[in-house]
Amino acid sequence: MNRITALCGRITWYFVLSEAIFSSVHSFSLEKDAARRDTLKKVIITSGSLLFPSAAYSEGLGDKLAKKDPSLLKNSVFNIPPSVQVYPDWMKGEWQVMSSFRGYLFPSQTIPKSTLTKDVTVPGFQKCSIAATSDVGKENVPWKMKILNDGQEDRITTLASQIDGYLGYKAVAQTIYNGKSNPNRISVDFVDYKTINAERIELFCNARESELYKNDDGVPIFLCSEYLRQVTF
Repeated sequence: MNRITALCGRITWYFVLSEAIFSSVHSFSLEKDAARRDTLKKVIITSGSLLFPSAAYSEGLGDKLAKKDPSLLKNSVFNIPPSVQVYPDWMKGEWQVMSSFRGYLFPSQTIPKSTLTKDVTVPGFQKCSIAATSDVGKENVPWKMKILNDGQEDRITTLASQIDGYLGYKAVAQTIYNGKSNPNRISVDFVDYKTINAERIELFCNARESELYKNDDGVPIFLCSEYLRQVTF
């Protein structure tokens, strides 16, 4: 009998661009545009305040993230399927991403941290329990992200690249996704007998949120967040 585990959680991405890009979690370089890539190399942004809006933009996604309170990132109370995420024009193309771990929060106020950390099968501790970061805590993980001409993410390419990048080998056999018919479900089949903790993953998106604004220096910032339910077989 296959073991089935389920996880609900929020995944948030930070994208910043003027002719410069910064992320507290990921760094990006655009492959197809040499001029823009050269410009990016000249700019280093170190201020964490760059990511989040000032008080004038309060109540948005950036404001919620700046408060570092997981309770503010809630699932939608309405049973309405979210629409597909559309990215800004300046994100179209293929990106090389480098991911590094920056910490975690325990959202529960009732379950002691010591209780959670004793069980290695708790989602987040076990490999593949969070598909997009299949080995939580691993540093300097390279993967590719692709934004299509219509502004939608090529999730087949991106998710497979994320999983393979974190696991360090070709783990994904097939990713099934159709953003037109159902942008809220992704199926991932793994190569047989290669990955211990997963044979198949089903992802369901229950809510999305995004925000595009300029910070006080006029730098465009795009934030997007998804509330995902993952079922692992």
